[in-house]
Amino acid sequence: MKLLWVASGPTPRTGFNNYIRLASWLLLVLLPRAHSARSVQSTNARQEDVCGWRDLFLLAFQCEQRSSEPVLYLLYDVNPSEGFNLRRDVYIRMAVLLKYLRTQPGYRRTRLVLPPWSNLVHWRSHTIDQSQLMWSQFFDLPSLKLYTDVLDMDEFFEAYRRGYGSSNSADVVEVDEVYKLRHFDNMFEQDGAFVDKFEEHVCPKSEAAAWHFFGYGNFTARDVTCLHIQGSALLLHRLLRAKRPRMPPGQRRSTRTVLVLNAEIMLHDLWGNRDYWEARRSMRFARHLVEVADHFRRSHLNSSDEHEGTVRPARWTDEQGDGDSDDQERPRVAQGGPYLCAHLRRADFLYGRDRTTPSVQSAALQIRAKLLELGLRTVFVASDCSRTEFYNLRNYLKRFRVVRFEPESYEQRTVLKDGGIAIIDQIVCSHSHYFVGTYESTFTYRIYEEREILGFPTERTFNTLCKSEKDVEEGCEQNAVWPIVY
Repeated sequence: MKLLWVASGPTPRTGFNNYIRLASWLLLVLLPRAHSARSVQSTNARQEDVCGWRDLFLLAFQCEQRSSEPVLYLLYDVNPSEGFNLRRDVYIRMAVLLKYLRTQPGYRRTRLVLPPWSNLVHWRSHTIDQSQLMWSQFFDLPSLKLYTDVLDMDEFFEAYRRGYGSSNSADVVEVDEVYKLRHFDNMFEQDGAFVDKFEEHVCPKSEAAAWHFFGYGNFTARDVTCLHIQGSALLLHRLLRAKRPRMPPGQRRSTRTVLVLNAEIMLHDLWGNRDYWEARRSMRFARHLVEVADHFRRSHLNSSDEHEGTVRPARWTDEQGDGDSDDQERPRVAQGGPYLCAHLRRADFLYGRDRTTPSVQSAALQIRAKLLELGLRTVFVASDCSRTEFYNLRNYLKRFRVVRFEPESYEQRTVLKDGGIAIIDQIVCSHSHYFVGTYESTFTYRIYEEREILGFPTERTFNTLCKSEKDVEEGCEQNAVWPIVY
């Protein structure tokens, strides 16, 4: 049957004493349960089985209702050709979706399973193992969990085994539903309107033969559906409801496992709003990467958070805007270290975006002019350039100190991985006094966001290298400016 969905367009003194007695009785009964629930939540263990302590007082029956709902494990993956920083953006789309799902009846025990990182196209170190890396390799997982219920893949395997007990001795994961997403050939209606919609189509046999989920050999699929789809990630909620399994009367499923392939096709619901920024702020980097970056800043760039106004609270949830209104910005008082950071994208940008990507010489001249204007003597370079290109860049900037991060040893490279090295570059750039990036680069966008979170003035963050120094005078295309929202 062909599935098609198109969008269309929550005595008085005696009475008082009785109230006090009832309230006291409720406190005695519920406080031990609240403490127990809160303790379990703080360890992130079996989070799907408990409610928060507020739920016990505000919604008397919510815990019982939630425990009767099935656990929905929502897995997703991204096109293999997509890079590290776009995948981070896709995560935000899925995390915002998950947080919404967990407010809906029937989906309040949904958990987002994070796809492992494996040999991405921009990772060049082929002598070290970079397959099936957990998110905890690069990000602070407890920080992500403060936003919504997420699981690294190894945590999912453990939860899945626990749910099925010893009967699943082979550790086989049977995915109930797989949805392979694809763009519509014609994305606009006859009147030119863009409409949220999805429609089933026959899966190509060539693709079906190649499915090997996440590079693991223990996944099997019960049902695979190929879909043309367009719209925000919230459209997946409609899809999950439309495809919800029908159970015989008196029976219910304890778990439901769903995998969405090519999740990058789904758009943000409201890009740049408060939900987006909360999910983004939760994406703090892994502690070991922050420590390496901080050490490099101190030893090579004379930079530290304490002296530059970039100290963040221990928890991102304690970051607040300026003033009484929730949507007020934080004070933009961050100074940053005494250096300029330039993100200079090369590689595929030289032929894919040659119209806006400067040559090494042109980039050097623009960097030199800005260093002189700011009275700075040091530039940190984050780039995928070759050794020859970096050598040439230094020659064009002989009067200045040109710095880049390199692992101290092969052993450190094996620990950091290429993704960790890129994150260290982003951390160092996000703490510079002034930043200039590459046009339409997701690497540059992620640095913009970090600097917004830290509270840098807009004019020292949202800057873009031009194709040539002549374009600087005439005004070249610049990346969009999107301020943080609290």
